[in-house]
Amino acid sequence: MQSSKCIFIAFKKFWLVLCSLSLMAVFTMPAAAVDVKFSGEFYVAGDYYNRTGAYDGRWSNDPIPVWIDTKASTAFFHQRLRMQTEFIVSPGLSLITRFDALERLWGDSSWSGTRGGTFGRPSGSSGSGDRAQENIEFERAYIKYSSGKAGNFIVGYAPWGTWGTKFGDSDRSDATIQWSLLFGKWTVGAQYVKREDGSTNYKTLGTGTGNRNDNDLDIYAVYWKYMRDNFDSGLKVAYIRDARGKGTSAPAAQETNGWIFTPYVIAQIGPVKLQGEVEYWRGRIEWVDEKATDIRALAAYGDARVAIGPAYVGGLFAYASGNDAAKPNKKRSDIYYEYAWGGVDFKPTLILWNEDITKWAGNITGLRNGMTNAKLYQIYAGVPVKDFDFKVSLSYARANEINGHYTAPAPANIAKGPSYGWELDGTATYKITNNLSYMVGAGYLWTGNYFRPINETKSPKNFYLLTNKLTLTF
Repeated sequence: MQSSKCIFIAFKKFWLVLCSLSLMAVFTMPAAAVDVKFSGEFYVAGDYYNRTGAYDGRWSNDPIPVWIDTKASTAFFHQRLRMQTEFIVSPGLSLITRFDALERLWGDSSWSGTRGGTFGRPSGSSGSGDRAQENIEFERAYIKYSSGKAGNFIVGYAPWGTWGTKFGDSDRSDATIQWSLLFGKWTVGAQYVKREDGSTNYKTLGTGTGNRNDNDLDIYAVYWKYMRDNFDSGLKVAYIRDARGKGTSAPAAQETNGWIFTPYVIAQIGPVKLQGEVEYWRGRIEWVDEKATDIRALAAYGDARVAIGPAYVGGLFAYASGNDAAKPNKKRSDIYYEYAWGGVDFKPTLILWNEDITKWAGNITGLRNGMTNAKLYQIYAGVPVKDFDFKVSLSYARANEINGHYTAPAPANIAKGPSYGWELDGTATYKITNNLSYMVGAGYLWTGNYFRPINETKSPKNFYLLTNKLTLTF
């Protein structure tokens, strides 16, 4: 990994110079606000779940009460206001911010401590009352500068986790410096992302854990795209360095280094729309006790849709490699580092790997909010009729590895079989106005044996949900 570390040092010097030059160019320009643009979204949604887990209680042979009272149903409303503001300082120069407000369950008393409503409270108050001040969360604030021939720059907390198709995407915001240049049908660009800083300056701020140096999580990326009518393709190459474990004691990871390659293609050929994306991650985890783990992770996605008059039919396949607990020195999946997985924005079904469930109701037992360790097959069809849009889909999913998925003691951490199960989904969306829509949907999961530990005598229960959502965009 010596060559990777040398490349990292070169990258770091390059980005420091680029950052200095871009900031000098931006801040030396005269500032005079000439325009402000607003955009955003507000939604209110209601969900019903017939149960919150795959069993009526704990596993019959599990000494740890992992799934208590999962037979009970649950229902609730939730909402969110998202507001984005662009301050246009001069042509080509803007300051962009975004915040989410009142993103919460209706009647959630944990925000105010005593009741579900919101009310004024001094910011210095103690206990759960502090949460009443968390009704607004700023997520983005960044400068966007278009310099013409020198390219476009973004500096600040900005979006960066989307690329190509929806597969693998997570529309997150982190501290970043981005540059891109368009020439003809080609676009080239580069990104630096500071995911986490663990330097010694944190100790000065009272939030550090000791004397540390450069214990950071950084991402460096370059990419290029080619776009023309009905065709879009590109390749991103990223280098990830995670040194947050430097200076820790065994058995913690000391440093992780690796490369991720992500090509994609989207094409429209007559009535057929094709899209696909591949994520390949290769790297190495160095451990304090001198062990090492090789990373060989792969995720892939393909979708084909055919228009038949106003209707459409299609099918998709998605794959994400998984880890085998019997092979600890080989890592093929990790949602934390966000490599070789489906991503938060990829929501192929209403139940399996849908981040909305994870966010508002918690993980379905045995799953996380992004697709990992799975093969997913799906067929779907839709019919837009005037202001209505109807869609149905049938999906089947299997795990790549069944060893070591669960957190319970062995042998309960081995699944009975690889099947996640079959899922049937249906949604209907009515466009009330150009900016206001209402959606109702239902999903039913015939739960597979992947949710069943190898020593469990009972079969897992089926799961269904009912949902509806009112959305205003502006």
